Amino acid sequence: MTHKCIAVAARKGGVGKTTIACGLASVLASQGRKVLVIDLDPQSNAAYVLGTNPTAAGTAELLVGGSPEPLEAAPGLYVLPGGPDLAGHNIQLLDPEDLADIVAPMAYDVFIFDCPPGVESLERLGLVAADVALVCTDAHPLAVMGAGRVLNELKLRQQKGRRGAKRWALALSRIDLRRSMDQALDQQLSNAYPSIKRLIVHQDSSLAWAAAERVPLIQYDPNCKGAKDLQAIADWVLNG
Repeated sequence: MTHKCIAVAARKGGVGKTTIACGLASVLASQGRKVLVIDLDPQSNAAYVLGTNPTAAGTAELLVGGSPEPLEAAPGLYVLPGGPDLAGHNIQLLDPEDLADIVAPMAYDVFIFDCPPGVESLERLGLVAADVALVCTDAHPLAVMGAGRVLNELKLRQQKGRRGAKRWALALSRIDLRRSMDQALDQQLSNAYPSIKRLIVHQDSSLAWAAAERVPLIQYDPNCKGAKDLQAIADWVLNG
């Protein structure tokens, strides 16, 4: 079955990764695609911000051979919650290719893997299952450092001919060009990674309010600046 698999990753927490993953999922579903967000984070934030039950059976059950029912967040938009069971010993023992094998026969147009910060074994499951990766960072130096580590892993896997994402971009999150650090970020990343595409999601209160109100972004405010930024990211993911 032909589908698009997208990993959204950031080695540092708090950089807007789940907001980008869920917003992108909402955009793609609004275009008529059947989208499944697979939350790989023990905190289960994706299921929460999409307005579904974050404690329902989800990704952990899927990974150990179960058949959890994805939760519908909006027409065409489904999510498998993460949760603390993802930190279990049986999950840590999985082969990095297991998630890729599990999703291959599933009937969705798009899979979005919301990778956790700081749990490399779970992040790797998403990166290996993906054909495209979005590596998220904001202007914080530790976030830039964390993004660099994810990029290094992607590059190393590609150099070794391993399974995983073949295309990736940096997603610059919560950018406000009135801030000097944000003004410098794009140039800093351009210098450090001149061949890697940079995609910008501007600071937009609608993104934060959609998450706070637990409503998918396109249902909350389809015309906001953040939705337009995520539409541009969707176009790059699908057509780049």
